[in-house]
Amino acid sequence: MGEASIAIGATARAGIDGVGRLTPRTWAALAVACLIGLFGRYLGAAWILPADFVAAALAYGALYRAAFDGPAGLVGLRCGREEALIAGVQLLLGLVFLVVAVVLLVLVGAVALGVARAAAPGFDATSAEAWRAALSGPLAAFVTALAPLASLAVLAWLAARLALAPAASIAAGRLRVLSAFDLTEGRAGLLVVLGLIFYLPSVLIAASGKAAFDGVGAWLVQVAAVGLYYFCVAPAWTAACVHVYRHAPSLAVAQPSEA
Repeated sequence: MGEASIAIGATARAGIDGVGRLTPRTWAALAVACLIGLFGRYLGAAWILPADFVAAALAYGALYRAAFDGPAGLVGLRCGREEALIAGVQLLLGLVFLVVAVVLLVLVGAVALGVARAAAPGFDATSAEAWRAALSGPLAAFVTALAPLASLAVLAWLAARLALAPAASIAAGRLRVLSAFDLTEGRAGLLVVLGLIFYLPSVLIAASGKAAFDGVGAWLVQVAAVGLYYFCVAPAWTAACVHVYRHAPSLAVAQPSEA
């Protein structure tokens, strides 16, 4: 427990220190990322994902470049190798999570179907009423609720195991996604905890703003949430990931090739 506490404390401190160290060196890129993210939200739901993709490439490209003492550009604002690598990492990670999510969705559906058939002989899978009746019992409801929760746990674990893909890619100067899996061995729990600590405030602010405000009030809360994310959360998470990457045991042994 002592070693884990030290690891969490040291990594959290590295992340917090990263806000003061990286933000002043990359504020122009972070400001542009904020504007792009907000513009996507202004245009509508269909534009949020592509806007966030571009914004993340600019912001994290600048942050990881600064974390590894690369060229600063215009206070972080630059369209270079790092931005292209971050974009590539995002695409590959998106593909990995899409495949895993589809597999988990099929498994969850199979579990629900199995439970429904066991609870109601002669179950009709085409009837919504039959689904409600079959899954209304306490045991059936518990089992069917457990499967999605287990799926979320798997996705969180996978996200933690692949969290160092951006740092590894920037450090190596080439895409490293699946091969970065080994860098987080024994550190998945640490990264899940730190991810919750760093990301939860901006998520809660954005969600509460949508629930509690309308019109201009909701928009101002979104501005605050996006600004908090890019100017505080993103630098903290970047610095924390670089800290974990630099202390990965496998770095002292070998640099694995890209899968």
